Amino acid sequence: MAPGLNVVAADQDTPSPSPPPRADDVPPGSVLARLRERAAAQRRDRTLDVPIDAWDGQLVVRYRMPALEDADRFADQGVRFAAGDGPAPSLGGLSVDVIATCAVTVLGRREDGELEDLEARFTGKLLGLLGLALPPGVEDPGDVTAREVIEAVFFGSWMAVNVHAANVIEWLQGGSQPMGEASAAT
Repeated sequence: MAPGLNVVAADQDTPSPSPPPRADDVPPGSVLARLRERAAAQRRDRTLDVPIDAWDGQLVVRYRMPALEDADRFADQGVRFAAGDGPAPSLGGLSVDVIATCAVTVLGRREDGELEDLEARFTGKLLGLLGLALPPGVEDPGDVTAREVIEAVFFGSWMAVNVHAANVIEWLQGGSQPMGEASAAT
């Protein structure tokens, strides 16, 4: 049977198609192995740099495509949020999940306009680098959650967090690169 969509009536006695191939089911160096390697490299190497508006373009977050299971989780959360069915996450919760999962680093803009890797993600380390206080009741930077760091970095503006995440989500869906600087490689 050729690959593609195979529609059969529910009452037909047709054997189900074989399961999709596993990553290790093709010989190394084969056409399929090379195509899979290329697809993985493209997912890994595609990045999007999105400035955080509250920092006047001086603080930029670099994003990468998520792993498939993370993308599936985002899609599921988005569908549940939009439909209002079941235990749906808040829009802020979905935004934090996308930002924290897809961010690979935070960059600062130097005086010459070039970006410098701060070698931090949304952790307590970033709060320290930016001179932002730890949340009340937290004494160890290692105990800060990504949500708390995102809230601090966006100065408590959940609308700004949601708009920032919407730009990332649009890019993840193959849309344009609003407000960001897309690159084919890091």
